[in-house]
Amino acid sequence: MMQLDVVRAADAACRKGAPGALATIVAVRGSAYQREGTSIFIGADGAVCGLISGGCLESEVAAVAKELPPGGVRVLRYDTSDESVFGYGMGCPGVIDVLLEDLRGPAEPRARFLSALAKGEAAARAVRVDRAREGELKEMVLLAGQRLGDLGAAEVEAAFADAAAERLDHAAAGEAVRLAAGGEAIFAWAAPVQAECVIFGATDDAQPLGRLAVEIGLRVRVVDPRGHLATRERFPGAEVRCLPLAAYGPDLGLGPASYVVVMGHQVERDLQALKVALEAGVPYIGLLSSRGRRDSMLGHLREAGLVADLAPRRLHAPAGLDIGARTPEEIALSIVAEICRVRRKA
Repeated sequence: MMQLDVVRAADAACRKGAPGALATIVAVRGSAYQREGTSIFIGADGAVCGLISGGCLESEVAAVAKELPPGGVRVLRYDTSDESVFGYGMGCPGVIDVLLEDLRGPAEPRARFLSALAKGEAAARAVRVDRAREGELKEMVLLAGQRLGDLGAAEVEAAFADAAAERLDHAAAGEAVRLAAGGEAIFAWAAPVQAECVIFGATDDAQPLGRLAVEIGLRVRVVDPRGHLATRERFPGAEVRCLPLAAYGPDLGLGPASYVVVMGHQVERDLQALKVALEAGVPYIGLLSSRGRRDSMLGHLREAGLVADLAPRRLHAPAGLDIGARTPEEIALSIVAEICRVRRKA
């Protein structure tokens, strides 16, 4: 999956018409540090954003990127097991194919795809690897009911559309996929709506959680009725909303891509946040609480008829993986790790 910082760098280059290249792993045979769909952005100065290896292949790819003509495309193959060629000593012997694209030029589908990802919107893109090996970019992008570009064959396009629809329906998706249709090799990315971490409670111990969630590429929202705590200065990179308790409801827009953490440290506020999250059917609810307080709150929720069916499986209380966390930073790490485990179905 493309990292958000790579997406944003590539999107900015496309919007400005600035020199830059995007390199994406499209096939791995054997072992590799990163998997299919991982990308890096290479700036005009050769600086690299992201990783497609342990730091060994990036300079090789950046050197080739300088030679690409505007709008050029190539597929590079690296055999990391061949020490006589690379001498990397990577310890991950495998063969890696990298799709390298110069971002200058009229490739509107790609530009629209990167723009959608940068905004956190759902989008999918497919590239004909066979044509890319010959220096031709043949691509199709699906977003917001639109179909941009073409793959040159109806059977190929149908296979891509089916695979994309299946993956975009699941908020934890976003993995790359290789398709074989009509005898052609297709590589596709499918990115659902950007996952978000919604934190109910703008307390001091919520600050490291907000920072870490932003760092791993989640959209972060912080909700609290206390104006002196719910400020952007305290939660950089997050959307902060100071709302009265009565406004905790459907208008918050929680959904299948929302991972909720309740840490307001006040029973009435936390109960209302739990009710909203349970009614919205979000995939993860973490409650920062002692077990005794949790049991008391669950009693209130049962009386309201809200803890039933799958709700207990979605409710994690106390929140976070048990790593012996004590400091706010360690607790934030344990909660983010638990969110990652739920997202990846690990």
